[in-house]
Amino acid sequence: MRTLVVILSAAKDLLLLSLLTVATACGGPKIKSKVAAKVVEDAPTFKSPKVLYVPRTLAIPADGIMSSSATREGEALNIIQIASVDPVVAVLRARDQVTIEDFVSAVPSSVVVPLKPAEDTTAKSDSTGSPNDSTKKAAPDTTKRIAKPSNRLDEPHTSPPPAPPLAQAWIHTLRVTPRAQLETSELAPDDGDDNPEAPRVAYSTHSIARTPGWTLAIGAREFVKVLEVSEYTPTRGQPAGQAQVDFLWHWRSTHPGALFDTESAEFQSLPKEVQAAAQTGTVTFDTSVPHWSRATLAREGAVWKVTSVDWSYGDDKPQRW
Repeated sequence: MRTLVVILSAAKDLLLLSLLTVATACGGPKIKSKVAAKVVEDAPTFKSPKVLYVPRTLAIPADGIMSSSATREGEALNIIQIASVDPVVAVLRARDQVTIEDFVSAVPSSVVVPLKPAEDTTAKSDSTGSPNDSTKKAAPDTTKRIAKPSNRLDEPHTSPPPAPPLAQAWIHTLRVTPRAQLETSELAPDDGDDNPEAPRVAYSTHSIARTPGWTLAIGAREFVKVLEVSEYTPTRGQPAGQAQVDFLWHWRSTHPGALFDTESAEFQSLPKEVQAAAQTGTVTFDTSVPHWSRATLAREGAVWKVTSVDWSYGDDKPQRW
């Protein structure tokens, strides 16, 4: 009887060892959730901020904005028209974070030369006139009058339309200058290269010429928790790795980034048209909503590293939190 017990015990141990060997061979999860969370948080791609691009100048053709007195008569663009070509500039201008100078120039093909008035032969034949005759018409005042610049949003600073010849279409060039309160660590010179996590967006179907100016970091990712760690065997075309980590995170806005947070009072108090343009142009974010993403991890020696992240993995899936 004692021999039978020993045999059964040995068989049990052998079975457990076999199951452990099979599990190891199948590549079960090899990283704990706490370690996986730390690896994801420390990854450069996770630390990469949400960035917007602030141009130094915007050259807007006559057909680059909706038909209005700004396109027909050379008036300065208002905040809603600016939002239609660059919502980032419009939001910053609406919150007095930048100044905008609007320079207008006539489209050469639209210039109209006014007709000369008909010659008054009666006045020429009048011999009673004298150089001091006060009944004579005064010569027209051709001096340009420059309106005093205004800080109102519906009256942006502008260069004055030129005197005759007149034009039927106008080109606008906006010069953007950050104010002192925006000169923070989040504002940096734009070297012309896109951030891989935040490529530049064309806000208009028309060709708007932009001169790179600055990048503005408006948000950073904040880790919430790991949902699941699972084994991973890549197939053809998939990134290398041995584990997949499903995790939750959300955006945390920087100080200037609050202007682009759809849940903030600063954003919600903007004109509705500006809000709509910013949301359509994908320059906004919502700090109250968690995101479900999936990272692929590979082991390099004794260290785990992130090889790829699918940030939108959970967008079309039922919530798991």
